[in-house]
Amino acid sequence: MRIGLVGLGLMGASFAAALRRARPELELVGVDADPATLATALERGLIGEPGIAGAELVVLAIPADALREVLPSLPRGVLITDMASTKAKVCAWAEEAGLDFVGGHPMCGSEAAGIDAADPDLFQGAAWVLTRPEPRVEELVEAVGAHPLVMDPERHDRLVAGVSHAAFVLSAAYLLAVSGDPDWPDLQQLAAGGFRDLTRLASGSPAMYAGIAATNAENLAGWLRRVEAELARLRRHVEAGDPRLGELFEEAREARERWLRQNQS
Repeated sequence: MRIGLVGLGLMGASFAAALRRARPELELVGVDADPATLATALERGLIGEPGIAGAELVVLAIPADALREVLPSLPRGVLITDMASTKAKVCAWAEEAGLDFVGGHPMCGSEAAGIDAADPDLFQGAAWVLTRPEPRVEELVEAVGAHPLVMDPERHDRLVAGVSHAAFVLSAAYLLAVSGDPDWPDLQQLAAGGFRDLTRLASGSPAMYAGIAATNAENLAGWLRRVEAELARLRRHVEAGDPRLGELFEEAREARERWLRQNQS
């Protein structure tokens, strides 16, 4: 099979590297908007040649908001999938363009970006959401170590806004609050593991997350309102010296422990 990759940054290059290892018989070709990235992909053997002509399957590894311009230019009659973090608008754009399209979203990633951050193990054990069953796409998903999970685009967008997109915004908000304080120079000297863990997501691509917010605004805003309500409740307990604050902390701890137990690899 000849597979075309559009976008050879972290996700696209990681996918190519994983396929090279798991399915060396596949023919991989690709393009990237950055000539240097494309040259690096060729030099490292991630793709055999530039372009996507003749590909039987095209994988789009570019941000969601960029897909609106790219989708109409893609060939008809070719199976196309993507890796974007939102699905409802992307699937609607693909339908408008008359494409044979399967929306996809691997539930993994890194705060690092670019081809130099590519990792063939990135997808190991990850869920990979698909908007409809498609054996050819599922076969590749499983080849790179992920497991396909079929879900309709609207439900995907609501759930992922809760467990992924809102987490980035909270990380960014916390960092902006602390770094904007006049004592930030001294605060930095005291910041340790907890601060590093909570702010890790804020190192993610600003352009990517701005695109996510633009294509999933309603769901993201809804989850942020829920978080704001919980923060307000905790703040009221703190201000009142309410001993039930500890009960809420215990509730949160138990919820995380249950999640960890249920998702042990």
